[in-house]
Amino acid sequence: MALQGLPIALLGLFAIVIAALLVGYRYTRSRPVRQLLTSGIMFVLVSALVLVITYIPEWVNLAPDDVSFVLFIQIAHVLWWLSLARMSIRASDVLLWRGLFGGQTVPKLLKDVLGAIYYIVALFAIVAFVFEQPVTGLLATSGVVAVVLGFALQNTLSDVFSGIALNMEHPYRQGDWIRLDSGFEGEVVEINWRATHLRSRQDTEIVQPNSGMATARIINFHYPDRTYAFNVQVRIDYKVPPARVKSTLKAAALACERVKKHPGPIPRILEFQDSFVVYDMKVWVSDFSQHPDHIDELMTSIWEHMRWAGINAAFPQRDVHLFEEKERDEAASLAVSELLDRVDLFTSLEMEEKETLASQLDQKHVRAGQRVVEQGAEGSSLFIIAEGLLEVRVKFEEDGPENKVAQVGPGDFFGEMSLLTGAPRSATVVTLTDSVIYKIEKIHLEPILQGRPLIAESLVSLLSLRQEATKAIADGETAAALDQQSTDTTYADQMLRRIRNFFQLQ
Repeated sequence: MALQGLPIALLGLFAIVIAALLVGYRYTRSRPVRQLLTSGIMFVLVSALVLVITYIPEWVNLAPDDVSFVLFIQIAHVLWWLSLARMSIRASDVLLWRGLFGGQTVPKLLKDVLGAIYYIVALFAIVAFVFEQPVTGLLATSGVVAVVLGFALQNTLSDVFSGIALNMEHPYRQGDWIRLDSGFEGEVVEINWRATHLRSRQDTEIVQPNSGMATARIINFHYPDRTYAFNVQVRIDYKVPPARVKSTLKAAALACERVKKHPGPIPRILEFQDSFVVYDMKVWVSDFSQHPDHIDELMTSIWEHMRWAGINAAFPQRDVHLFEEKERDEAASLAVSELLDRVDLFTSLEMEEKETLASQLDQKHVRAGQRVVEQGAEGSSLFIIAEGLLEVRVKFEEDGPENKVAQVGPGDFFGEMSLLTGAPRSATVVTLTDSVIYKIEKIHLEPILQGRPLIAESLVSLLSLRQEATKAIADGETAAALDQQSTDTTYADQMLRRIRNFFQLQ
């Protein structure tokens, strides 16, 4: 009998589908999509095989009840159901896990559970439709087997169902950093059927059964987002005023790039001890995986700011005084002469000249939010920062907004052009925290330069470099151009003449 009618039409349709799938396979580079197309091709081929076998008795006059033929048909139908289950798993991977939930990390356990469901449905379909057996008997038998296995695998099943519950509730996900009630903390690297795998900072791995994870108290540092807060404590002597300590701690935290400005750091007194006050500061950062680096940066900044402020951490000690000694004023910052030693601009001064200059300076306390100097204002003074954090702002256009160009802290200085040449202020400087600064006027430096005019020449190189650096920020120049301009002889000569004219040097 010739092939005709519906069978030949379906076979043609199968051929077209297979051709389309092969073309798609040829032009796609995605491995999951290729796997889906491969499963689709196999499913269509098996479907065509089933169709051909169904109509073979009519085409070749074969007895439908032939034993070999019946066995061949059953094998073909079993392959059809299994290929359908396989294709469903591939389709779920592409359309569901990578498509609908493409922006989320889907646990492997959930994928395995859905895959197992597909194969279980295929198994029951094979029993019911291929072998034409009632599934009630299979269900009853499987129930008895399930009871026996349940007792034998009680702990394992507890882990499996706990894993399913964890994946439904999502107290943590793959990639999260968590801490268990046992004290262990690590990154979740895998959640499988039986256990959760965690990797510590020492690159060691702990395998925690899911049943234990389901009952454990878990701290998730990545939920609801990656921002988290931590506290640090320092111990300071009673002689240091609390407001000064808090201002120094806050400035130290704001100087850290990792510490968030909103919400900002919160310093406070935690408790009073026998010989010191315990201060606590709370800061917000991102990404708990870098927690040791956060602590290192913050503690280093605190040490530096306390060093410049002359605030020492308290520690148990006993002093035996055999002679009278004038106590250091704990409300005072680091000695002015020591601050001058750290300012590059005054490296050419002799020790005696620095001490003379330091003796004329007064300490100035500035509250947070105050503008120390204004861009374009007249001035003839330089400021050295002893404590706090200040922000440098520049207007690149007359009516334009102020742009932040730098942050300066303890040991930094600003206003050198106004001090040495009388030029208007090139930037606005605003205090971000309570600060302590020293002001050097022209009248303080003038006797030293008139006594040793050659000092002016040693000031020019550093002064011109800083001036060109500020100009480079405004103009967006490259580092190479900056180096070239900083050594420009004409510019240095002009600067030297301005200094000599301003201080009336011979």
